[in-house]
Amino acid sequence: MTQAMPVTDPFIRSKLEALIAEHAFLLDFHQSDSLGDLYTVDGRLLGAGPDCIGREAINAYGRSRSAMKDRRARHVCTNFRFVHDGPKRIRGTCFIMLFRSTGPELAPAEPIALADAQDIYRLDEDDVWRIEERRIVLSFESEAHRIK
Repeated sequence: MTQAMPVTDPFIRSKLEALIAEHAFLLDFHQSDSLGDLYTVDGRLLGAGPDCIGREAINAYGRSRSAMKDRRARHVCTNFRFVHDGPKRIRGTCFIMLFRSTGPELAPAEPIALADAQDIYRLDEDDVWRIEERRIVLSFESEAHRIK
């Protein structure tokens, strides 16, 4: 088995980490109407509810999340790992810890879920790194997370 080559270029890593942070920010601050702009035209968001294939489907998901004004959520992303998967493609993994409450209450005091984001990034024609695929795989889930 061949060991994947890690991405060590700090410029590329900073671009990918900024992309991950922007994704979380847009969801957390009800600004995700154009979430699909972070994805390639044929991008896929899988495992965060019904699968979203293509920018419009991802934007529809983002609009539904943005409309949840009574929901407070924070995605804490950490443990970034990026490996080369071709000249303009990178695979990445990060952990996403989710805190969420509905209404004026500031609960919960602990995360309600921990997921692995298994991502594929592609350098688009405009030289911008975008998400080609994000697959959310739950590692831990509380009862509070099961309540949609």
